[in-house]
Amino acid sequence: MVNEEKVILMTKMAAFIDREGKKNDAINTYFKSDYIGFNVVRSVIAATIVFGIFIGVYVLCNFEMVLSNLYNTDNLLSIGRRFLVYYLLLVGVYSLVSYVIYSLRYTKMRKSMKAYYGNLKKLARIYEKEQ
Repeated sequence: MVNEEKVILMTKMAAFIDREGKKNDAINTYFKSDYIGFNVVRSVIAATIVFGIFIGVYVLCNFEMVLSNLYNTDNLLSIGRRFLVYYLLLVGVYSLVSYVIYSLRYTKMRKSMKAYYGNLKKLARIYEKEQ
């Protein structure tokens, strides 16, 4: 005879694995601090690349002004400082946003995995009752 509760639990668990299981397993292999740290470092690298692209586009669009400012070292130092401040601001904000996002993702994954493991325990109890 088919146990309806067992079938419902198995269906929920199979749906979970199809929807979120593979993604959650990839996240679950890390400790929280390792997962967040790794992804924040990746975000900093991405922000650096984006900043480099922005600087390249700025230089290409304002090439004449950049060349004229190249000969004035005082002005060049102030421009360098300004770009450094912009870079640090971009990286700081981007890192903070990445930290928050990846913390929330890890917390959500842990909650859903806890529910999945709870369903596994219920299923194991059902099997123990049957035997």
